[in-house]
Amino acid sequence: MTSQLSPDLVQLGDDLEHAIAAEIRISAVTRLPVWRRTRLAAAATIAGGVLLAAAGSAAAVALLSGNDVALAMPGSANVFVGTHPTCTTTDHVTFQCTLHSAPSNDTLLTYVGSMETFQDASGNIAGGCIGQDAAGLVWTCYAGQAAVEHGVISAALLGQHEGGPASG
Repeated sequence: MTSQLSPDLVQLGDDLEHAIAAEIRISAVTRLPVWRRTRLAAAATIAGGVLLAAAGSAAAVALLSGNDVALAMPGSANVFVGTHPTCTTTDHVTFQCTLHSAPSNDTLLTYVGSMETFQDASGNIAGGCIGQDAAGLVWTCYAGQAAVEHGVISAALLGQHEGGPASG
């Protein structure tokens, strides 16, 4: 599986790699204390993990289709159970979704602005949707960082394991 990383992320990875290599060369010459080398190794490991997570998120978002999101919605939020959504996308990040039947939630007077998450095939939160009409038949969904940027989910929630429909 290949992914298209942003130039900024690639540059960050290159800078991190060069900094670690330089620090290793310096520590070999100056014989840093063990505690400093250990902290440096831990920082490098954490930074590398962040880059891998970002790369994984970018790859997951790039692979989502309208059908992926439509299939994910009912298993992600109780409001979508039994609604049979269809979704379209032109960029694999923003999805226009229409439900074939209205959500069965008697407590809401309108779904305009209502927000729900959706999960990837592994049960991890991959994005979120915002209701566009009062009846709850039209939703705009955003994958990955776009969901964070549109205020549907927090950055901390993105990628968290949910594993089943949530009540929003």
